[in-house]
Formats: sequence, structure tokens, C-alpha cells
Amino acid sequence: MATAPTRHRLTKHDLRTDAFTTGVFRAREWAEQNVRTVAIAVGAVIALVVGVWALTSHFADRKLDAQRLYGEAGIEMRSGNFAVATALLQRLIDEHSGAAVAGPGCFQMGHLHFLERSFDDARVAWERYIDDYGDDPLLVAAAWAGLGAIEEQANFPANAIAHYEQAIDVDPTGPQAPDYLRRLIRAAVASGDSAKALAAFDRLEKDYPAGGENTLIARQMLVEKGILDPNR
Repeated sequence: MATAPTRHRLTKHDLRTDAFTTGVFRAREWAEQNVRTVAIAVGAVIALVVGVWALTSHFADRKLDAQRLYGEAGIEMRSGNFAVATALLQRLIDEHSGAAVAGPGCFQMGHLHFLERSFDDARVAWERYIDDYGDDPLLVAAAWAGLGAIEEQANFPANAIAHYEQAIDVDPTGPQAPDYLRRLIRAAVASGDSAKALAAFDRLEKDYPAGGENTLIARQMLVEKGILDPNR
């Protein structure tokens, strides 16, 4: 009589191994049947990674290019090559208007145009700085003062007064505030507004006791014009 074969009792290890093997074969079978889906999914992940890297690299390169243009413009400006510096700053603003250095570049372009007596271009640049970038009180005040100087050059002192008042209001505690008040006094004298000139001088003496040279120049100007008592 033949002996019945001994049944092998499955251990927990056998069960785990069998389950793992079954899972591997099922996963392989699913992958073979869905190879297109797998390829698309993998490709999408790769495309996303490459896209993020390319975008980051693109913005980094643009930032470096903006800083390079600003730096080169500064070198040309210090060398007296105003036309070259202006062209570089124009490129900076045209190509990288959102860069951190675009605002200061726009302001500097106005300054260069003013030095070259291109007053209309200076006005455009400073107004654009105020409207589009004006986040630095020191530069905003300087831009308003620059617009005031343009009005004085055009012999419109009354308009200049308004711009100098804007400059002082924007940055009343800034280092240039006494200078803006002196300019305001000059414009008031030129426009024949003695009351405003005296009021501005009183403010200069009261609010800026360390006005120094600005106070001396303003006093001399008012005395010479017969607006201020020399014994005051």
C-alpha cells in the first residue's frame, strides 16, 4: 500500500514569501499591460522637474543680467560716459522692469538726462520712478526735487514750489530736506511769493537748526531781495 505524501505545513515565512511573490508578479503584469500609462506618468514627473529647474535657472539668469546692466551703467556713469550709461539703464528698464535694481536704475536715468540737459527725458524717467517704483522715500523725494529743478529751468517757479513741497513732505527727516527747503525759498522768491519764502525760511530755522550752509544761503538771498530784515 502506497504511503500518502506528507503535506507540507506552510509557515508564516512561506506565506509572506508567497504573498510577496504574488505581489511582484501582479505588479509586473499590471505594468506590462499598462506600459503606456507608466511611461506617461514617469514622463510627466521628469517634465515637471525639468520645468521647475529651467524656470528657476531662467529667473536667476535674468536677475544676474539685470544686476550686470546696473553695475556696468554705474561704471560708465563714474567714467563720464553718460550716453553709454543711459543706454544701459534703458535696457535694464525695458528688459527687466521687475528687477530690484530697476527702480534705482530708472531714477539714475532721470539724473543722467538732467545732467545732459535733456529735461523732457529726465521728467519722463523721474515721473515713471515715482509712479512705478516709488518705494524708497529718499529717492522719491529726490525725484520730486528733480522735477522741481526742471520747472525752474523752464522758468516756471510756481510749479517748482509745488514739487519741492512734495519732496519735503515725502521725506521730511531725510538728509536733503534742508536743501529742498532752500530750493523752495529760491523758487518762491523767483515767483514773487514773499510770504511763502519767509514761511519756508522760518521752517528751515525751526525744524532744521543744523541746516548749516542751506540756512546761510537762504538768509543771504532773502536779505538781498529785501524780504528778510538783516538784523533778524
